[in-house]
Amino acid sequence: MKKIIEQNNLVWVDIEKPSEEDIRFLKDRFKIHSLTAKTLIPAIHYPDLDPFRNYLFLILHYPHYKENKEIKILEFDIIVGRDFFITNHYEEIAPLQTLFDTCRASKAKKDETMAKGAGYLLFAVLSAFLKDVLEKINVVATDIDKLESSLFAGQEREMIREISTLKMQIIDIWRIVEPQRMIFESLRATGVNFFGPDYKHYFGILNRTHRRIENGLKGAKETVEALEETNQILVSLRMNEIMKILTLFSVIFLPLTLLASIWGMNTNFLPFQKTDRDFEYVVLIMLLTFIGMFTYFKHKKWI
Repeated sequence: MKKIIEQNNLVWVDIEKPSEEDIRFLKDRFKIHSLTAKTLIPAIHYPDLDPFRNYLFLILHYPHYKENKEIKILEFDIIVGRDFFITNHYEEIAPLQTLFDTCRASKAKKDETMAKGAGYLLFAVLSAFLKDVLEKINVVATDIDKLESSLFAGQEREMIREISTLKMQIIDIWRIVEPQRMIFESLRATGVNFFGPDYKHYFGILNRTHRRIENGLKGAKETVEALEETNQILVSLRMNEIMKILTLFSVIFLPLTLLASIWGMNTNFLPFQKTDRDFEYVVLIMLLTFIGMFTYFKHKKWI
């Protein structure tokens, strides 16, 4: 399904779930190369920037949040000539869809975005894409801050799942962002060669924004790993404390169990056996043993 916006001598064609008919339309109207046409179907799992004589062909990937907070990698392609701009994707790309719908609904926004030519439209689309990714990283950073503030709240086991979820989100976004570094670095030279030196500043902004995204991801990754390590230490300390208490109680009750076993033996020579208060005496001995051992452990600061 294709949608078209026209502004002076520039046409923007947006295609979602491309069909063979859509590909034939692009080949007939915009003279795209057969290699480009073959690449549009099916989706490609690596980014690319391929300059042709009359257009630039870009393959990019977008991190889409699913309902369970997992990230799905979505591809979108851009074919940009001097008087046409083509976007191709299989699922809705949020920043691209928002910009397209806004341009179609608002003449002022269409003039602002498309009146300066295809080169500026490429900058606007890629800028919206990068800003959306940057916002996702800011959300991850906010979640990390929340985790950090609750690190010592005694919820170490609950935090293991949250930390693991954040790590997977960072890894998934990194898998998308890191390979695209080459695209934005190459675009500074390739884009200027194609559109002219006036666009050097615009493509430089895109490259700097991409570096900000990479640095943000690296910082988030290091922080999450530090939180995970600290949380593991807290879990270990908590488990050690529990084992220590259980061990101390086992040691304290071991003599009591031994005493109870001794006085439970069927012999004729046990102390207090033939007295009227033998039970009280045995209980008193066990109680004194318990108090003595507890006091000793307390003195040693083991409890």
